[in-house]
Amino acid sequence: MNKKYLLLLVGILILLSGCSVNNLTRGEAYPKMYEEKPLSILFLPPVNLSTAPEAKEYFMSTLAETASETGYYFLPMEVTTAFLQSEGLYDTEIISDSVLPQFKEYFGADAVLISKILEWDKSYYVVGGDVTVSLDFMIRSTATGDTLWRCNRRIVYDTSGSSDNLLANLIETAIKTATTDYIPIAKVINQQVFTTTPKGKYHPRYTLDKDDIIGRKP
Repeated sequence: MNKKYLLLLVGILILLSGCSVNNLTRGEAYPKMYEEKPLSILFLPPVNLSTAPEAKEYFMSTLAETASETGYYFLPMEVTTAFLQSEGLYDTEIISDSVLPQFKEYFGADAVLISKILEWDKSYYVVGGDVTVSLDFMIRSTATGDTLWRCNRRIVYDTSGSSDNLLANLIETAIKTATTDYIPIAKVINQQVFTTTPKGKYHPRYTLDKDDIIGRKP
């Protein structure tokens, strides 16, 4: 083989090897999820760290649809929420690690999904505005207390006006910002986040997605 082409081939192989080394697979990112193989997951009421008191109820309405596509059995939120309220545990902020085994005992849940609303805000500034939703998700084992999976996302939706006229622009910005619905934005984040989750038993790709590349190693 021509020496020039041989060197080129070696260079390509080195480049491909370097890329594969730097790729992050789902199995490498979330090994405990594959070790424990949870089947049923309990939704816990979101922890609302934002300044919007209504965010908790609105966000809860976006979770079930997207999460159900991951292949796990999620216990009906209405039933579990009612039980948690009766036990004085509706505020997820006060649930300690010692409580986790109780979710296995009461509901048979292998894990719990803990979500945090970090931002749920509308902002105006001199030349524009935006709507921000920032969420953090975590799946924890009810048997070990370990974090099996964690992911977070933040979306800033620009609501700035597009007019060249300053007054018209301010009015357009105010209207777009005031009327922007948080729910579709939260659903987009949910979809982005749950695509990183190892698939559960009731998904066609269960145990087959371990080598799927989901990003780059830090």
